[in-house]
Amino acid sequence: VMTEDGQPSEIQEKILTIEVKPGWKEGTRITFPKEGDQGLNRVPADIVFTVRQKSHPLFVRQKDDLIYKAQISLMM
Repeated sequence: VMTEDGQPSEIQEKILTIEVKPGWKEGTRITFPKEGDQGLNRVPADIVFTVRQKSHPLFVRQKDDLIYKAQISLMM
């Protein structure tokens, strides 16, 4: 936080929470406007998070669907 004369007055910590929504894809961007560092004669920067998809050992994503392949035995 900056004082009126542009000097740093204190350091503040803030927790930003993201609720991941169903259907978000890789590349989805979440922006927290003006939540970044503040500097002399500058507006606080935006903080931007970009969703990255992590691979899963059982499920594969195909567009909006999750695919799970399983081998099953059929008895007659």
